[in-house]
Amino acid sequence: MRKRLLSLCILSSAAMADYRSLNGQPVTLEGPGWQHLVFINIWDSFANGGPEGLMEELPSRFSNNVKRIWVSPDMNITPAYLRDYQVAFPESKPLIIDRHFQLLRSYKLWKTPAHVLLKDGNLQFSGSGKALQQYISKELKSIRSGVVP
Repeated sequence: MRKRLLSLCILSSAAMADYRSLNGQPVTLEGPGWQHLVFINIWDSFANGGPEGLMEELPSRFSNNVKRIWVSPDMNITPAYLRDYQVAFPESKPLIIDRHFQLLRSYKLWKTPAHVLLKDGNLQFSGSGKALQQYISKELKSIRSGVVP
């Protein structure tokens, strides 16, 4: 029970924390509506193993109704490397740095690329790109109107 409560506290504090994008703009994860966190390893992306191709394949009904936030763990990167990444992949804005894997771990993710969907700050989905595609496909079929992921 204590372990579960601790886990919930960590998840809650991670979602409520204030973040700044690479260019210094505030980014919040508790805002209204849908947010899509895309966890990346820029080195995988430069080697064509990142999530960028998947982002282009997602249905426009999904992409047009979510706020996408790119997240890079703070391992083997510098702000200059991340700026180079954003030049190569301009859609990767806003981009925040996940210090000490706090966000990645709070959503029980252990590798990148990975995806998290939040609705009004509440976790709706956490997993791989393939699992995200399946989740979106299922949701789009089951919901006929309104804003959906």
